[in-house]
Amino acid sequence: MARRGRKRRLELEVEYWRLLAAGVGSVEACRRLGIGRKTGYRWRAENGGLQPDYLPETSRSGRYLSLLERQRIAALRSRGLTIRQIAGLLGRAPSTVSRELRRNSRPHDYRVYDAALAHHRCSAARSLPLAGRPHARPGSSPGSGPSRPGRS
Repeated sequence: MARRGRKRRLELEVEYWRLLAAGVGSVEACRRLGIGRKTGYRWRAENGGLQPDYLPETSRSGRYLSLLERQRIAALRSRGLTIRQIAGLLGRAPSTVSRELRRNSRPHDYRVYDAALAHHRCSAARSLPLAGRPHARPGSSPGSGPSRPGRS
């Protein structure tokens, strides 16, 4: 269901986040931009309190979650949002968010999702070599012998 009301003005939102990064308070940033204070609070709440990454879709990895995305998952999950709501805000599939939470919420961590620890675990696992096909015997080449015994 689409949100009712005015269309989102991305240039104002980008300027809002720039002001916040410069140390201006939320209320003051809203006043300078001529938007309502509740709009600023909503933008912060929608992004889990973190500045959104306005990267073009081509530079965002479709395969791996970034640390910022993991931090957003942690912030939104701690606020009690469902997996589907988090996925919608991140622009990811619900199965991706579900898999991330399942893989990185361990019983000994009291089932609490820690974004920094999850990112470290995933980047460490990514650097390991994949267990693949066993290598051929040294000196042999593919197709250098009969495929079945007894046949030439």
